[in-house]
Amino acid sequence: MTTTTERLELRIPGEQKSQVEHAAALRGMTTSAFVRDAVIERTQEVIRAEREIRLNSEAWERFSAAIDAPGVPVAGLAELLTRKSVFG
Repeated sequence: MTTTTERLELRIPGEQKSQVEHAAALRGMTTSAFVRDAVIERTQEVIRAEREIRLNSEAWERFSAAIDAPGVPVAGLAELLTRKSVFG
């Protein structure tokens, strides 16, 4: 079990605080637990959205064609790979 030691403080208008307290009470939760859970849920949504790439069917077809296409030789790369590494 994780030990809760950190604090996160915020200021909100009184009306919003009342709404949060009311919503927490409706769920049978403390205000702190309700806010914590809501913040963590939203945090996970944002991180997940940034990790995902969504493409429509046309963009997917272009992407698939690009990665399936034969590679293009890079001038000097083959020669570079024959050199001894400078790192060891």
